Amino acid sequence: MLGNEHKEFLEDGKVLLYARNGIYYARVYKGDRSYVYRTLKTRKLAEGKKLAVKFLHEIEFRLAENLPIQQKTLNEVIDEYVALRQKQHDRGEQKNANATSQQHTSESMLYQIKRVVKFWREYCGKMAVDKIDNAVLQDYIPWRKDYYGNMPADKVPKQAKPNPADQTLAWETILAKTLLKFAHERGYRGKAQLPTWRYIASNKITRPTFTKPEYISIILAMRRWIAEEKSDKERRYTRELLRDYVLILANSGIRVGEANNLKVSDVVVFVDGLGRKNYSLNVKGKTGSRMVVPRTGTVGYIERVLTRIAQRKEEEAQNIERQVRTQKRKVSDKDNWFFCMYHGEKIITLIDQFKVVLEKAGLSKTRYGETYSLYSLRHFYAVTMLRKGVPVFDIARNMGTSVQIIDSYYGKSAIPMTLAITLGGIQRNMRQGEGAGARKSVKATDGKAAKKKSV
Repeated sequence: MLGNEHKEFLEDGKVLLYARNGIYYARVYKGDRSYVYRTLKTRKLAEGKKLAVKFLHEIEFRLAENLPIQQKTLNEVIDEYVALRQKQHDRGEQKNANATSQQHTSESMLYQIKRVVKFWREYCGKMAVDKIDNAVLQDYIPWRKDYYGNMPADKVPKQAKPNPADQTLAWETILAKTLLKFAHERGYRGKAQLPTWRYIASNKITRPTFTKPEYISIILAMRRWIAEEKSDKERRYTRELLRDYVLILANSGIRVGEANNLKVSDVVVFVDGLGRKNYSLNVKGKTGSRMVVPRTGTVGYIERVLTRIAQRKEEEAQNIERQVRTQKRKVSDKDNWFFCMYHGEKIITLIDQFKVVLEKAGLSKTRYGETYSLYSLRHFYAVTMLRKGVPVFDIARNMGTSVQIIDSYYGKSAIPMTLAITLGGIQRNMRQGEGAGARKSVKATDGKAAKKKSV
C-alpha cells in the first residue's frame, strides 16, 4: 500500500512521489499494467522530488534502449540461483526415490555451487549482471590464479590450492555462464547478448586409472586386509563394505557421490535379453537421475551388500542393549542407504580406507607421481568398456556424461589396445589367402585360446 503521509504526481503524472514512515518513495508505470517502485532513502521533500524525476528518466531510457527495467547485481542473481538449487535439492530428498519428473540437485553439486560462487561474489558480485561480458569473464582467470597468492599466508585455508587446475577454472567459468543464462531468462539482462567466451584448458589432465594387473592387486590387498581383522566386528564390516564399494564402482562407472546417495530401493533386480540376472542402479548425480546397468559380474557384489544389510538389521533387532546404546546414532536407518556404515548412517567418504588398501598394494602414486583416488575406478570402468568394444555412446549414457568427454578423457587410454585388436584382425584376413593349412592352424590356435579363456 502507498503511504498516506504525502502523495504527489510529478512530470505530468508520469511519476508518483509518496512517503511512508517519513521516507520518500517513487512509482513509475512501466507498461503491461505494472509499476516499478524505488525507495529514495531521504526524508526531505525537495531531495525526494529530484530523485523521483531522476528515477523516471532512468526508467524511460532503459525502456527506449530495451534494457532490463530492474537492474540486478550478480550477487542478487547468485542469491536467487542458489535458493532455487537448494529447493530442488530439498524437494529431491523428499520425493519418491523412483520419481524422475522433477529436476534434482544432488548434495555434492549444491556444495560445489556454494563453494565456487564465493569467488564470483568477490570478483564482480556488485557489478550489474547486464554489464558482465566476454572481457569480464576472460579477466577472471588471472584474478583467480592470483587469488590465494594475494592473500596473507595466515588467512589461506588449509585445503586451498594456490594453483587452480585447468579443469577447476573451466568449471568455475561454466558456472558463471550458467548464472548469466539464468539472469537472461528472467529478463535481468534485457537485450544484452550472452557472453560466448569460454576457457579452454591448455592441457586436459585426467585422474589416473588402474591397469588390469593393478586392479587385481587391489582386490588381493583388500582380501588380505579383511582377513587381518578377526576381533572387531565394526572394523571388519567397514573393510568388507569398502571391498564391495570398490568392486561395484569399478564395474558400473558410477560417480562416488552417486554411490553414496544410493538407497536399497534404488537397486532393482531384472533379467536381461540373454536371460542373465542383473541389477539396475537408479542413481542421482550432477547430471540428474538415470538408470545404470553394471556388468553382470557385479550381481554377486550387490547381493553381498544386501545380505550384509539384512544381517546387520537382524543382529540389531536381537540385541536390545545395543539398540538402546546406538539409538541416537542410528538415525539414518530409516533412509535405508545401500552403502551404509555399521550403524546404518550414510557414507561420508571411504577415501582414507581406500588409501590404506592402495598402500598395501604398493599403489599410492603412479610412476609419474599422480595420486590415485576413488574416481580412478570410474576411469578404469570407462577404459575397460572401450577396450571391450562397447559403443562409446552406450558407455557415455550409462556413465551420465557426453561422448566428447569419453573421447577426450578416456579414449586415449583405450585406443592403442583397440587399434592393436583391429590391426590383428587385418593381419589375419591378409593371411587367409595363404592356403588351407594356414587357416587350419589359425583356427586351431583360436580354439585353444577360446578354451583357455572359458576356464
